[in-house]
Amino acid sequence: MPEVIEFVKDWFAEVESDPGRLKQVAFRRGARLKAEVILVNGGEEDILAADLRLADGTTARHVPLSRIAVVGDSVRAV
Repeated sequence: MPEVIEFVKDWFAEVESDPGRLKQVAFRRGARLKAEVILVNGGEEDILAADLRLADGTTARHVPLSRIAVVGDSVRAV
């Protein structure tokens, strides 16, 4: 289920549009968007990152949870 998230720190993410096709995208602090948050287990018990399935069908890979926060209902463009 999509969540409204806000980036709390600037982050350059690897975004996958098609399997194997990656590009770097800058997400700036304060940017809000809707995304399905999929927690990623890095091999340890602590989950420290998430894949973000964005509304446009792309996926931002391995975004540290320290970079995002789940917020209210309003969304502004990235």
